[in-house]
Amino acid sequence: MKKIFYRAAYALLKRVGRIQEKRSEEQEFEVKRLAQAMMVAAAGICGAVLLQTVFLCQNHFLEKPELARPSKGEGERRQELLAQIGDEEYTEKIELLLAERKYTAQEKQELLKAAIKEIEEVLLGDNPSADEVREKVNLPEELQEGRVKVQWGQDPAGLLDEDGYIKEELEEDGSLLQLKALLDCEGQEAIYECALHLLPPVYDEAGKLGVYLKKEVEKADQESAEKDKIQLPESIDGRRIIWKIPGSSGAGICLMLTAAAAIAVWMGRKREVEKQEQRRRRQLILDYSDLLFKLSMLLNSGLTMQNTFFKIAFDYRDRQNREVRYAYEEMLAACYEMRSGIPEARAYENFGRRCQEGCYVKLGVMLSTNLQKGSEGLAKLLQELAASSMEERRQLAKKLGEEAGTRLLMPMVLMLLVVLVILMVPAVLAF
Repeated sequence: MKKIFYRAAYALLKRVGRIQEKRSEEQEFEVKRLAQAMMVAAAGICGAVLLQTVFLCQNHFLEKPELARPSKGEGERRQELLAQIGDEEYTEKIELLLAERKYTAQEKQELLKAAIKEIEEVLLGDNPSADEVREKVNLPEELQEGRVKVQWGQDPAGLLDEDGYIKEELEEDGSLLQLKALLDCEGQEAIYECALHLLPPVYDEAGKLGVYLKKEVEKADQESAEKDKIQLPESIDGRRIIWKIPGSSGAGICLMLTAAAAIAVWMGRKREVEKQEQRRRRQLILDYSDLLFKLSMLLNSGLTMQNTFFKIAFDYRDRQNREVRYAYEEMLAACYEMRSGIPEARAYENFGRRCQEGCYVKLGVMLSTNLQKGSEGLAKLLQELAASSMEERRQLAKKLGEEAGTRLLMPMVLMLLVVLVILMVPAVLAF
């Protein structure tokens, strides 16, 4: 397909005299650009034709001037129509709202009959017959999948609640209830009537005690309606009653608090480790220049590197009430390694790696390398390193000062609020 467009572009440019027989790189670019433009134009034209075809297919002509209504349950449907009037092809656009098809009188009658039959099937529920009704009675408000509406009436009223349960306390011989259902299907109505013999529910011993106790509590509530306290019954059927107020176990809250505390401890521990690592790193950087000065001075005094290392580490160890300094702790570990037989060069390298800072790693490698070359000039090199490391130490000290200032910002704001309150309260009270 691309070759067709390239050939068409070449023929068109050649016809207008833009290219010669011997095509150059610039002419090839012109052919390629025109071919791509032609492909885009062709694609757009094809798309427009396709859309117009789809549009014409959608605007199909009706063989008969009629529209199908939505079936029951589908809801209303909005339909757009185009009406072509007369030979002049005058077109009018009309928007029509098609409602669902209504039932015919015969269909309504059939639905009402089916609804009455459905009532007879579901009304009694778990009750054995209409002559012995002790359980729930089903009183549906819609039948036939919502196409028939039902309204219920009772005579006498109030024996059944809206859910179909027996509401009143009945005598042993029960009570006769006349049920009446008014069924409606799109304006056409039908009536269903039936008689039910309601009997008191059958309880076991515990159920009877519960019903009797509930009656006694309701009676006590009515008798003490004008008093500050309710006198609860102390016994029932000769049995003593011990009243309790149920309390919440709080087990769920305890579990939630436990989970929250565990998460807080875990996060706090992680944060504590991060702070400890940050504090260790800062201390190592602050001690680096001091350590280099000590090493250079002791080397200038005539001590060997190993003796210098030992003296600084053991002086730190023998200091009373000393603060933990991580650089000197690692120096002590390196001294113990050398005493245990580890080569001096490896001990220096291990010292730098344990510090986990680039400057200490560099120092450990430098000390290890100078064992082979000799310590001549090492003291001067250490002094230069110490002088250059002072700049990094100053930057760190400046950063620590800024962080301290930031932490003091909240107390300062609180103090400002207190001062404002002290100044404004007397002024407000003076009015």
